[in-house]
Amino acid sequence: MAELAAFIAGVKEARDLGIDKLWIESDSAAMVVAILSCKIPWQVLQKWWSISHFLDSIQWRLTHCYREANALADALANYAARQQCDRKWTSTPDFITSKVGYDALGRPYYRFT
Repeated sequence: MAELAAFIAGVKEARDLGIDKLWIESDSAAMVVAILSCKIPWQVLQKWWSISHFLDSIQWRLTHCYREANALADALANYAARQQCDRKWTSTPDFITSKVGYDALGRPYYRFT
């Protein structure tokens, strides 16, 4: 449910910014399958309807990627969870800058459990 809420919030932000091409990557395979198969849970169906017209009017894609491939989004999500806040930045936050450089070099991320 949290991933769906984040998806909807992100699409609303894209709509507000006037984005006409959108590619969303998520590490939640369940969310990707639910959206692509149009099996939206009833708890968020009304919110889904509020963005579906926008999605129909633009080019968009939703793909699954593993958490390691989405280190920037993972860092932002961890920040939001630790700080218990939602925030918009007008420039790249300091804790992301090094990850952007690392990502630009195409270096792999590893996660050990």
